[in-house]
Amino acid sequence: MKITVDGGSFKVSIDTEFEGLLAEATAVFNETLVQAKSNDKAILRFLQIILEHRDSDDAIGYAVLGLLGWYNTAINPVTDNDIELNLPKIVPHLLNPAGDINATSDNDKTTFKH
Repeated sequence: MKITVDGGSFKVSIDTEFEGLLAEATAVFNETLVQAKSNDKAILRFLQIILEHRDSDDAIGYAVLGLLGWYNTAINPVTDNDIELNLPKIVPHLLNPAGDINATSDNDKTTFKH
């Protein structure tokens, strides 16, 4: 199984066996989540690892597994198929699930008035 993370400005991939993958990926994500104390900070931690340790296969593998664990837990169950996590398309929806049309702010009543 090939797992690719497309961050927009970078793209990394790892090849691995599916057997036991989700348990390991979920464990990596949960361990990082406990340390980071929020999904956002955990995701940022994985991205930081990828950016800072591009030359280390172990670090990249750890970060990709963590992102896969997050994706499997929060977005969609992962199946035994190659997968590409396209972060520029996924992350904005996590930050604002309802989309910009339903965004709320202090200026909500005047936001869409012309």
